[in-house]
Amino acid sequence: MIRLPPLLRTSVFQLTLIYVVVFGLSVVALFAFIYWSTIGFMERQTDAVIEAEIVGLAEQYERRGLAGLVDVIGDRVRRDTEDRSAYLLVDSNLRPLAGNVSYWPRAFNQQGEWVNFVIAAADEEQVPVRAQVLGVGPGFRLLVGREIRELEQIDQLLRQTAIWGLGLTVGLALAGGLLMGVSAQRRVSQLNRTTRRIIAGDLSQRVPVRGGRDEHEELATNVNAMLDQIESLLSGVRHVGDSIAHDLRGPLTRLRARLEALAYEREPNRQSIEQCLAQADGLLETFNALLRIARVESGAYRSAFAELDLSLILRDACELYQAAAEERSIALRLNSAPNARVFGDRELLAQALSNLLDNAVKYTPADGHIDVHLSHVDRRISVSVADTGPGIGEADRERVLARFARLDQARSKPGNGLGLALVRAVADQHDGQLTLTDNAPGLIVTLELPAVNRPR
Repeated sequence: MIRLPPLLRTSVFQLTLIYVVVFGLSVVALFAFIYWSTIGFMERQTDAVIEAEIVGLAEQYERRGLAGLVDVIGDRVRRDTEDRSAYLLVDSNLRPLAGNVSYWPRAFNQQGEWVNFVIAAADEEQVPVRAQVLGVGPGFRLLVGREIRELEQIDQLLRQTAIWGLGLTVGLALAGGLLMGVSAQRRVSQLNRTTRRIIAGDLSQRVPVRGGRDEHEELATNVNAMLDQIESLLSGVRHVGDSIAHDLRGPLTRLRARLEALAYEREPNRQSIEQCLAQADGLLETFNALLRIARVESGAYRSAFAELDLSLILRDACELYQAAAEERSIALRLNSAPNARVFGDRELLAQALSNLLDNAVKYTPADGHIDVHLSHVDRRISVSVADTGPGIGEADRERVLARFARLDQARSKPGNGLGLALVRAVADQHDGQLTLTDNAPGLIVTLELPAVNRPR
């Protein structure tokens, strides 16, 4: 089996071949229409002139007889200075009686028959002639014709033009197909080389982008975006694995030590058992939070999205944390615009807002205050939670959004470092954005979501 070169196997070149065949057939049909229209018109015009002369000569024969017909033919031959017409009157033995043709064409005997033949001119040039036969009297025949050199020249010119035009068309189309095939093969080869390197483990490779706007550039951009997302997800998976090994090893070690100590006690006390259960609950809570983040990032909740009023969800969350804030002498203040319509999942949005308020209450010192503000900004609904706690440095604000990320000042506080990671996942699934800014002192956490309708 013959194996074609890679260039000839490209889809672009194969499509070009199909295009060449279709376009070639179209060109052939066009030239055929032009040829038959032009040549047919000229032949019909020539035949009409010949038939008109035959009718006139037949009338002359009827009025003046054979002798008069001979005189008329002679007169017409003398007046035809350009030798455009051909006349020949013969008897029953095909002997010429009048005209400018020296012999009777072979196999040309029936009246009304059309024939093309060649005669020798005075300069021995071969002149093509188209003629018709008219019977005059008993045994006499008259041949009337016109030279068709111009018709044959045009016919030959059209044939050559069609051949050259079709050849050039096919050649240019094949050359264009080869050029497009080479370009497409080069771009696909770049993509294949990049993917092979990625398969080999180098996730930093990207498809070269030239900055154009064709489909190859769009494909390269989308592939690079996909690779960025894959690299980010794999980096997140590695980070989660490292964080689980680092952050959960301590609690599991302490839990095992307590259980081992209880195994040697004859009568374990209730407090030790409750401490073990509390540590186990903390571990389960951490794993449940991880599973919840994974489900949110996978889009499992999108099928249950509906139109909601975010102001009502925020009000319920503030009422839930109002008692905890008052217990620590923290002023929790809410300023909310009504009818803040968003499209999303009520449970996820409530969890995200609860995480923000929980962090604010947890890190705000006594006699501090927390300001919660909901507003509409350019078709987006913005919820900001501003506290007066220690805040987060600008260099650490992106890091604390990752899983298990906890700053040094937060090590003494309860938690597993998954609260802001869940809020960020919820924001991404709702096509929103989570940002952290300075409150001097404290931190402002802003959750922006697309509004369903512009507020009145």
